[in-house]
Amino acid sequence: MKRIMFSLLLMLATTVQADPVVVVSANSSLGALTQDEVRQIFNGQARRVSGVSVKPLDLPSRGDARDAFYQQVLGKSAEQMKSYWARMIFTGRGMPPREVSSDQEMVMLVGSNRNFVGYLDASQVTPDLKVVYRP
Repeated sequence: MKRIMFSLLLMLATTVQADPVVVVSANSSLGALTQDEVRQIFNGQARRVSGVSVKPLDLPSRGDARDAFYQQVLGKSAEQMKSYWARMIFTGRGMPPREVSSDQEMVMLVGSNRNFVGYLDASQVTPDLKVVYRP
């Protein structure tokens, strides 16, 4: 019986997915974003949205939230994005978003700068942040 319960719990744990949301500072004048705008920001194709300068931030490459974000919002895996940025850097057409060290650093940086755009699991959003896109 214990083995069955353990197996069920393990299956539930592996099916839980992160719920990424795109956030900006609560003080930002940026409003709701479309999926296309989010893609352009995180692909390096847009530096301004609705007249507001934007600087994307990326979570650490080893995180589940990053994988979920790429898959759900950009429609690409983390490996595909790594390859994309390698090509962009090689051809001189762009640089990847600045990578932060943790969710806490993402919250701190985005909350303190109106131009930063980041993403987090929805459970990590604080009053200093404003959700501008939810897949």
